[in-house]
Order: sequence, then C-alpha cells, then structure tokens
Amino acid sequence: MKPVDAWQMRLGGTTLLEASAGTGKTYTLTTLYLRLLVEQALHPREILVVTYTQAATAELRDRIRARIREAIAAGEAAARGEPVDPDAEEALRLRALGERARSEAQQSGRVDPLRRALQDFDEAAIFTIHGFCQRPLQENAFESGLAFDAELCE
Repeated sequence: MKPVDAWQMRLGGTTLLEASAGTGKTYTLTTLYLRLLVEQALHPREILVVTYTQAATAELRDRIRARIREAIAAGEAAARGEPVDPDAEEALRLRALGERARSEAQQSGRVDPLRRALQDFDEAAIFTIHGFCQRPLQENAFESGLAFDAELCE
C-alpha cells in the first residue's frame, strides 16, 4: 500500500482515510484540515470529519485546534523573519501554509483564514457517526415528523 502524504493529497471530492492505530491518521487529518482552510478557503462548519468514538472526536477537536494555532505561529514567525531549520520539512510546509494564509488575508483585506477558523471553531463539524446521524434529524425534526427532543440510542 502506498504511504499517504497529506501535503500532496487532492483536496476535491470525498476521501476515506482508513489505517491501523499509530499510523498517523490524526496527523494526516489535521494537515488536510489546515489545507482546506487555507487552500480552499473553507470554514470549519464546511469540513466534515467523522470518527467512531466520542474520545476520538474530542481528541480530533483538540488536535485540529492546536494545529491551527501551530500554523498561525509559524506564519507569524515567518513574518518576523525568524529562521527555520531547512532540514525540517514539516516545519517548512507549515510555515509556507501560515505565510500563505497571512498573505492572502493582507491582499484581500479579510481575516486570515486560520484565525477565522479559530474564532469559528465551535461550529466545526467533527462528529461520531451517531452524532453525525443525529444532527440532521434534530435540525429537520419538523420536516421529518420526529419529536424535537428525540434521542438517538446507540
């Protein structure tokens, strides 16, 4: 099986990421999330991340938020002209993404997409499978004829 490079993956369409424990799924997801925020100008509510357990969902939320902060810091370090280890490929890629976000924000006069994502992160669509299924049922309770306080039982 071919190793996944989250920095080179195509961003359009649907992607299923499946791998064993300890293979870098969370790293790959957080990197794809960052790229979608900057390269596709998506908002957190427009990016769907579905996982199996509530613990995995909570960890993903924390790790994505931390990775956004890391990219912002890398962009700020670049703006200050701080050096980066040229052999640290990941740091260079993160720095380039942070710089791109800052540059596009300055050119457009809009808020940096990474900073906007932090502000809007409470709207992030990161769910368990059950949570994802329950959301449209709650949002469309009237149309579907369900009780507004219906509960999904696992």
